[in-house]
Amino acid sequence: MQISLHKLNQAKDGQLVMHETVDLDTMQGEVPGLIRLTPVEVKARVTRLDPHLIEVDAEEKSKAAFTCSRCLQEYETPVHVKWTELFTDEAHRAVETEEQEIHYFEGNELDLSPYIREAILLQLPYIPVCREDCKGLCPKCGVNKNADSCNCQIEKIDPRLAALQDWLDQNK
Repeated sequence: MQISLHKLNQAKDGQLVMHETVDLDTMQGEVPGLIRLTPVEVKARVTRLDPHLIEVDAEEKSKAAFTCSRCLQEYETPVHVKWTELFTDEAHRAVETEEQEIHYFEGNELDLSPYIREAILLQLPYIPVCREDCKGLCPKCGVNKNADSCNCQIEKIDPRLAALQDWLDQNK
């Protein structure tokens, strides 16, 4: 998404409102479990605060399809994120503090693509789970415990106490 500074300077109130769809399909290999990401709908309000300072308020909406890390079923979830960033074309004004970050850019166009991509990446789960109470797969027979039940006996023994369990089994 490119913002033309020429158009921004011509705007009578120093503000542009833009609606654009951005395709970020290259993220599939980078995010664990991501199957597909629909094109991201971006609404951005670009405001010139002073001759060398620009504020961008953006809202992004998309849908992401994942493979659940517990049950391996595909599920879809909405992705919605809002962000605000400041930009300047003066190198000495570009700062990064705990409270504020002002990004430096050159030229007559401001490219928002990296910021759009970063905002979506930060919203996607690192370990995708279809629902909080997902029971996952049985480690012995592989049945999806959300849909079926199995009769497998699975004992979880603390490895530090395994020797004690062996001793108890011998003394029965």
